[in-house]
Amino acid sequence: MHYHDHALLSAHKFNCAVEDTIKLHRLIDSSKYFFPASQHRLFSHNTWFIQVLTEVIGDITPNTKIGGTLPTRDILYEHCKEDHNGHVPTLQDWLECLHFDVPAEHKRWFNNPRATDKELIHQIKTETLKNIV
Repeated sequence: MHYHDHALLSAHKFNCAVEDTIKLHRLIDSSKYFFPASQHRLFSHNTWFIQVLTEVIGDITPNTKIGGTLPTRDILYEHCKEDHNGHVPTLQDWLECLHFDVPAEHKRWFNNPRATDKELIHQIKTETLKNIV
């Protein structure tokens, strides 16, 4: 569903203007610009990403139609429910749907911190311990 369609549904369900929620719907659907298939939702349509957006945007959004405010989290949860037959997936839900195998060409960088950064963090921790003692 297009983010504008979600905003139309929110306007109806939350008694607000389309413009009040369109930014939220555009943000939660933003992963589709980088991965234009329905699987884009694994990045953004989950409880973790809803929490991130709520922290960044704030707990409430103004309701310009009737005054007052709208709960950001509720709007984002409803967006997920609209796309997932009433369900709001967790990251675990999404990851359980994946077969995870790191291809050989990615093993060089996958979960492999730079040696210079590992050395630097060791130096920082050593200095911190010296200052404590």
